[in-house]
Amino acid sequence: MKHKTLLTIMTLTILTGCGTQVTRLENPDRKETNKPYQNLFPSHFVGNGPHHVNDDLDLLKPHEKKVIKHALFDPVPSHKYSKTFGFNYSDLVYSDIHLDANKRGELTWLGHASFLIQQMNSDALVTDPVFNEFDGFLGWLGQQVSPSFVRQGEAVVKASQLPFVSGVLISHNHFDHLSNTTLNQFHQNTHLYLPLDNSEDVDYSSGPITEMDWYTQTQHNQTSVHFLPSNHNSARGVLDANESLWGSWMLDDGQYKVYFAGDTGYSDVFKDIRKQVGAMDVCLMPIIAYHEGKRSVHMSPEDAIKAAEDLGCKIFVPWGYGTWTLGCEHANEPLRRLELAIGQTQPNFIVSKLKMGESLNYHHLLQSLKG
Repeated sequence: MKHKTLLTIMTLTILTGCGTQVTRLENPDRKETNKPYQNLFPSHFVGNGPHHVNDDLDLLKPHEKKVIKHALFDPVPSHKYSKTFGFNYSDLVYSDIHLDANKRGELTWLGHASFLIQQMNSDALVTDPVFNEFDGFLGWLGQQVSPSFVRQGEAVVKASQLPFVSGVLISHNHFDHLSNTTLNQFHQNTHLYLPLDNSEDVDYSSGPITEMDWYTQTQHNQTSVHFLPSNHNSARGVLDANESLWGSWMLDDGQYKVYFAGDTGYSDVFKDIRKQVGAMDVCLMPIIAYHEGKRSVHMSPEDAIKAAEDLGCKIFVPWGYGTWTLGCEHANEPLRRLELAIGQTQPNFIVSKLKMGESLNYHHLLQSLKG
């Protein structure tokens, strides 16, 4: 499918059960809209692999190796060793967290897939905030079945500490990316941006809701908000696989383009995104849950570097590690593997690894590159 232009089409306004207004933006150039939804491009990875020489490397230190037996019904087992033995959550928590509504051109990693993005135009938005344990009965059940679904530590920031945030972006409806409990802790009138058909999974009463199709855009105050594709899937329950859309987000404040990939595998989707909306200044990229068959919908560090190169990124910020152990890898592995991949590929962008609660002033960094 080719996209002639980036369109914003308002096709429907509906009310949810709680009376919240939902605006639905569809792209008339995108013909593949029948459910279940499908990725635009096939994954570069099929089967269980290995898909890269680094897949066969042992990146654990001797004192981190604790052999365990798999639980019979654990849906997210480790390969052989405990995924958290020798891992210390507090090592990933920044010691001097400083939240300031007046920051400009700055982002703060809030853990897992959540970032606070404070733009040059004073707009502040948050991606995929999940500051609690997973929602509802299924969230509780998951924690009983597997420790992989239990937080490794408390969230470093709560929604109540972000009264200056005016928008929240959700990439898809998996429990580690969409939390109704967290959403409803945001300040009143916070605008919620969702992929198509995700409003059925939210119970949100704090502000308006906009659902968006791939390659559509809308205006949030002074910021152009673009919803873009990714290579992933969706499900909130047992029988709703791919009934709602998933994707990535790009915020354009007129000076910088900040891209949040959401969960995704590697495919030609990143080349297509660059073709449609241009190169990115800052890329927030996942680097977890990449073993075996999951490689089609998640990225290894090597995949994430390649995707960032496709996107023309200037700054690369990794995320995903440390909050939950949702992949098969040890919690300490992703960052080590990223370091290895950087040395192997020598990418032409800056890699900035943050601790939870740590901020990066991308404006200053990008300005220094010009000098």
